[in-house]
Amino acid sequence: MIWAVAHSNVALVKYWGRAPGPGHQPAGTSVSLTLDGLASGARVAERPAGSADRVGWDPPGPVAELSRFVTLARARLGIGHPLDVLITSNFPVAAGLASSASAYAALTTALAALAPGRPSADGLAALARQGSGSACRSMLGGFVQWRPGADAGAVTQLAPPEHWPLAVLVAVTDTGPKRVPSREGMLRTRATSPFYEAWLTAGKEDLTAVRDAVRARDLPALGAAAERNALRMHATALGAEPPLLYWEAATVSVMREVWRLREDGVPAFFTVDAGPQVKVLCEPADADRVERALVGVPGVLRVLRSRPGGAPRTGPEPPSWAAPHASPGPSAYEEGPAA
Repeated sequence: MIWAVAHSNVALVKYWGRAPGPGHQPAGTSVSLTLDGLASGARVAERPAGSADRVGWDPPGPVAELSRFVTLARARLGIGHPLDVLITSNFPVAAGLASSASAYAALTTALAALAPGRPSADGLAALARQGSGSACRSMLGGFVQWRPGADAGAVTQLAPPEHWPLAVLVAVTDTGPKRVPSREGMLRTRATSPFYEAWLTAGKEDLTAVRDAVRARDLPALGAAAERNALRMHATALGAEPPLLYWEAATVSVMREVWRLREDGVPAFFTVDAGPQVKVLCEPADADRVERALVGVPGVLRVLRSRPGGAPRTGPEPPSWAAPHASPGPSAYEEGPAA
C-alpha cells in the first residue's frame, strides 16, 4: 500500500477553455500557485489477481470518472494487477477549490510509484491532466505555468514555494458541489459566449503581467493582474448561453471587502476560480487583519489559511488529517470489470 499527497492550486491566470481536439489541451497559457494546506490523499494498494479495480472517494465523489482514469493510467504505466484506490481531501470537494486537481495529482503520483518503470515528469503531468486539466499544475510546487502543447516543458515551474512566501486566505461561502462542473462550463463558454475570443486575447496581457510580477515579487502588480483576469473569466462565462454564474451573494461581499481593505491601506487582492469561493492574496504580516475582515463578512462559512505549497509526496502512512477516512464504508466504492 502507498499513499501520495498533492496540493490544490489557485489560478492567477485562469485556465478557462480547451483547445479543440483530444488530449485536454488548454486554449491559452495559465499560471497557478500551489496551495500548502489544501491537500488530497490517494491511497493505492494491489488487489488479488483476477479481481476488479475498486475505486472510491471519501467523501463521495465522481466515481465513474475516477474508474476510467485508473483504467487509462494502469495501461499507460504498465501496471498489470488490479488496484484498490481511495481519494480523500481535507477541504470541500467539487466546490471551486481545485479538489480534482489535487486528487488526480496525488493519484498519478501514487500510481507512478507502483509502475514497473520510471515515468518522466512530463509524462506524469500529461497523464494527470487526463483526470483534471489543472492537475498537471499540482504536479509541481510554487508558481507553475501550463501552456498549450503536448511537448516536454508544457508544464514548468516559474518559481519554487520559497521564492515568495505569500499568504493566501480562502473565504469559503458554500461547501456544496457547484451546479455546473468546470469541464462542462468551459465547453459551454467556448461554444456560446460572444466574449470568448476576446477573453483569450486579453489573457496574453495578463500572462505577461503575472509572470513579471512573480519574478519581481511585486504584490500590487500581481494582485491587479490576477483580479482583472478572474473578473474577465467570469464575465466571459456570464456571456454563455445559458449564463454561467458561479458566485453566491457572499462571493460579491468578500470582493467588496477586499476592495475596502485596500482603501484602508492593506494590500490584499482576490481571485475567484469556477466556484463561489474567494482566494485572497496578501503579505504574511497582513494575514491576521485580512482574516478577521473576511470572517466578519455575512455568508462566509470559514476562512482557510494557506501559503505556497510543494510538489506531491509519497509514503506508507496516510497524512494525519486522512486517518479518520482510511477505512470508509462500502458505499464509497465502486468496482469495475475484472482486470
